[in-house]
Amino acid sequence: MEEPQGERGSPQKAGKEEEKERKIRKRSHKKKPEVQSEVKSEVTQLEATPSEVTSSDVSQQGTPPPPQYQSPPSHIQTELVQVHDGQGGFKTVRLIKRPPPPPTMWFLISSEKPWWNVPVTVNILYWVMTVFAFIIRFWRIDLPNCVVFDEVHFGKFASYYLSQTFFFDVHPPLGKLIFALIGYWNDFDGSFLFSTIGEEFPSEVPYVIMRGASALCGALLIPTIYEIMVMLGFTHKGALLACFFTLLDNSLQIQSRVIMLDSFVILFTYLSVLGYLKVYHCRAVSYSRRWHCWLAITGISLGILLGVKYTGLIAVGCVGLLGLCDLWQIVGDLAVDKWPEPNPPLHKDLLDLFVHMAHRGAYLLGIPLLMNFVLFYIHFYVLVNAGPGNAFVSLDFQDTLKGSPVPPPVRYSVPENSTLLRYGASISFRNQDSSCWLHSHKDLYPLKYPDGRGSSYQQQVTCYEFRDPNNYWTIRKPGIPSDPSIPTNDTDPVRNNDVIELVHTKTEKLLNSHDVAAPLSPANQEIAGYINYSAKFIPYLHWRIELQGVKDDIPVFWASGKTKFRFIHVNSNQAMACTGSRLPEWGFQQFEVATDRAVESSHTLWVMDDANHVNSTDEMLEEEETLRNETANQFQPLPSRRPRDPNVTMSFWEKYFEMQGRMLAAHGNLGDHQFGASPAQWPLLGKTLPYWLHNKTNAQITLLGNPVLWWSGTGGIGIFSVVLLFYLVRKRRNINDIPPVVFEQYWTSGLVLMVGWSAHYFPYFLLSRVLFLHHYLPALPFKFMLLAALFDHGYYWANRCKWYPKLMKLFYQGLVFLYCFSVLVTFFLFAPFAFGYPALTKPQIMWRRWRSHWDLLIRG
Repeated sequence: MEEPQGERGSPQKAGKEEEKERKIRKRSHKKKPEVQSEVKSEVTQLEATPSEVTSSDVSQQGTPPPPQYQSPPSHIQTELVQVHDGQGGFKTVRLIKRPPPPPTMWFLISSEKPWWNVPVTVNILYWVMTVFAFIIRFWRIDLPNCVVFDEVHFGKFASYYLSQTFFFDVHPPLGKLIFALIGYWNDFDGSFLFSTIGEEFPSEVPYVIMRGASALCGALLIPTIYEIMVMLGFTHKGALLACFFTLLDNSLQIQSRVIMLDSFVILFTYLSVLGYLKVYHCRAVSYSRRWHCWLAITGISLGILLGVKYTGLIAVGCVGLLGLCDLWQIVGDLAVDKWPEPNPPLHKDLLDLFVHMAHRGAYLLGIPLLMNFVLFYIHFYVLVNAGPGNAFVSLDFQDTLKGSPVPPPVRYSVPENSTLLRYGASISFRNQDSSCWLHSHKDLYPLKYPDGRGSSYQQQVTCYEFRDPNNYWTIRKPGIPSDPSIPTNDTDPVRNNDVIELVHTKTEKLLNSHDVAAPLSPANQEIAGYINYSAKFIPYLHWRIELQGVKDDIPVFWASGKTKFRFIHVNSNQAMACTGSRLPEWGFQQFEVATDRAVESSHTLWVMDDANHVNSTDEMLEEEETLRNETANQFQPLPSRRPRDPNVTMSFWEKYFEMQGRMLAAHGNLGDHQFGASPAQWPLLGKTLPYWLHNKTNAQITLLGNPVLWWSGTGGIGIFSVVLLFYLVRKRRNINDIPPVVFEQYWTSGLVLMVGWSAHYFPYFLLSRVLFLHHYLPALPFKFMLLAALFDHGYYWANRCKWYPKLMKLFYQGLVFLYCFSVLVTFFLFAPFAFGYPALTKPQIMWRRWRSHWDLLIRG
């Protein structure tokens, strides 16, 4: 009898379906242990209900009792659920929510099987971009094989380190020490001094490896920019776009190929920002090893940055602002993760806040300061021989250097190893602060200054930084005939508080001051070499000599040696001073000299350097010996430097603080330059900066950015700001055009980038010194990241378009591709100015001169 068939049909078909179900159950059974282990790792039981709840209870009560649990810490996202306990009841558990995985893209390759139990994700385009960065930055870095622009300075400083010759520079020593260390490792002895631009390198100079240090920093900047964009919440496409812009900027390419400090500054500026963003993302695991590691990396980056240039203080301020924002959020977070309680007492919150502050202070301030001290200790330890830097430091500092041409110090009113200064002596002396000699020459002050003020049109008196025959002045008594060429027999010694006249030895002009405003310091009186144009020009030629620290009633003699003194103008009762300001081209970039009402100021102090007695006689020498014997115990000793003692030297801290003061003063004393550029010209590339020109062809290196990037980037900053303001206004009116998560990311990341760009740009408007286009380069990657962020946000809107979404997305991608293609074409169009080859013809250069103010050099 046949078995009746049900709805399943034939027994053969039913057997096949049963077999399929068995396989499915078997497959799910095999996966069950993995699921259980995963649930076990992710699920944490908070608290069981007070009593087991049975199915009958559920049926009677209708719903299980409410769960009993504690509030979790606010920084951990959780979800409370009820599950069966396997015995007919329920229990409450907490599921820890993990962040969703990033969207899968074709250029992200993830390994299915972990390598060494670590899942690996490889970003192909990230590594391709990094490899191209190394290729482009190092491409033909040996060209040109001669000195380029400021390699004159920094290459020379490296040579001075290798020969242990003391020099002075306005920047800290780390960058120059790196170049010197490269030379030392390559057996360079420092004999080549990088004297002039265009000077060819001899074979023993490892200039390629020195330039390679800059190129390495330029290449590492690309992955750093990528990581910053990812940390700020932008997509991989936006991060790659920022890297693309940074890689194809001609100015950053140029700066990465020369022996200069800017590549170090740019890289470690962005490494410090990246480091603190990493610290911020480790808030959930504060005090962990990773948290400490990133804080240390940030502090070391800031230390290196400040060891290369003090403009790194801007980056310190930016990172400090990020730290304050971070601490402000910690203040508002009651569930600080260090304490196990969900609502810790207030004193624990405050204690944890102070611990956070102490850690940030130690890492972000302590490490940079310590590194700065160590670097200057190495600087002083290496440079032990006298050199060109002697003219910029004090006499005490010079005493610590080997071979300094310093005569024995003054000890008494008539020193044993010095000569009494007498009327008729020719002397040279220099300013204590600026380390320059009182100087004059035949050139006159301009009849009118650019601001419309008039001058006396008399002979210039300046302060010159080098020894020169025009630095000598003759001492004479007042009342001597007006013609300085008439010989006199007055050879009395000069005493403290004597009123004297000073005659310029070369031009025979008397030192004069009158009620005419100084060229750069209108509040002070001009000092000039007197020219008798007419009776209207009344001379005021009398100066009173004041030896430092000597009382008026003590008749101390003025002697040669390193005595400090002041010249007080008798008619105005003001002191002669070096103001520290550099005169323009008409004053040959020398320092301004004027009178100052602040008589006791340090820049009114002068120090004797040399004295020549043209008519010394045996009677004068005998009189001097008599005076020395008579005054040895009678008069107060002159306050002077300590005696030369090999066991007594300046301490490190004395040298350190003197050097900081000299460096700070020298920063403001840089005069005008033919190729200087104001900050207002930087964003739109209104000026270029020639670095090098071949001696026969038009092959050249000129600091010129990618015009498409610079111009569109400046516009992008404005558009980004307008969009942000639009969102803020709409949000204030309770209108949300975009989800809160997207708005928060756009607001916070945009604020970080805008503050970074503004902080590295706007402070330069406050400086009165000469500035160049390369001062804008640290701000440039911030602008490129803002531009990439704007494109990234546009891509978000293209994906949300309701009208023809696929077509709009394709259209937007095409626009971005065309823009990137134009950036690439412009980079190669101006590449000859970055690489120094090939040599262009005059028509080719003129065709690339897109703005009239661009200084592109053309040979004949």
